[in-house]
Amino acid sequence: MIGVAASLLAVATPAIVAQAGPHPLVGGPVVRRTFAYGADARQTIDLFTRDAAGRAPLLVYLHGGGWSAGTPRAGSGGAQPAHWTARGYAYATVGYRLVPNVTVEDQLRDVARAVTLLRGQAKVDPERVVLIGHSSGGHLAALLGAGPVWLGRHFGALRGVVLLDPAALDIAPFMAAGGSVVDRYHRPAFGTEPARWSDLSPVKHMAAPNAPAWAILYDVNNVVSGMQGTDLAAGLIAAGAKAEVTSIADTTHLRLNDEIGRPGDRATTVVDAFLAELFPDRQRARFR
Repeated sequence: MIGVAASLLAVATPAIVAQAGPHPLVGGPVVRRTFAYGADARQTIDLFTRDAAGRAPLLVYLHGGGWSAGTPRAGSGGAQPAHWTARGYAYATVGYRLVPNVTVEDQLRDVARAVTLLRGQAKVDPERVVLIGHSSGGHLAALLGAGPVWLGRHFGALRGVVLLDPAALDIAPFMAAGGSVVDRYHRPAFGTEPARWSDLSPVKHMAAPNAPAWAILYDVNNVVSGMQGTDLAAGLIAAGAKAEVTSIADTTHLRLNDEIGRPGDRATTVVDAFLAELFPDRQRARFR
């Protein structure tokens, strides 16, 4: 673990989802509501809540897939909804349109539009929002958290950002390295103009204001993600935010995401602790 101290550094359709885990902190069934926030089939939200949690802080998950693939089920097909709602949070997975049909900038606008809708939901505390992004979704989450450019007036509600093995926090080195992965994912997403690479690189936007707290987790074997995540954290801390980078052993790029919420999962323990510090009221005795 690389720890950096803070001083340095549409119509809704309800459904009931099966409850998982033997000892939830918040009881009762998980309720899923599905929303459309645009005309495209990918512009959808699944919101997971439990009635006993009351008006809850909102965790918003952004899936990976190299900006051109992927599905929100990467954040809802496993233990994640039951885990997060059992701990007193509202949890949403957001779908967004994909490259090459739209640009990365359009994807950022999609997510911002989804956050706007989610903040108006009855079970959501609109002033306490955390973004969670995996891989290319981590890249999007980092850009959204690096100032109010994309979220606008909703940026003030953003309390934290969690990045799970994030992709392309600094785009130019990928373009210089080249290779089949870059040709397949990065060039279609980011084009050929260095100025645009800079505009869409989170490490180029670390000046204040930023989201106030960041947890950056990476597969210990993903050296580039670790290096770029550490660079991002250092810049955020210098600008006044709190940020911690944690390497996760015995995992892979996909498993780090897919195993969130499972008992004994190291990444889950790290994110749980991060959220508990942000929202201490979720640890109150009435949830036990």
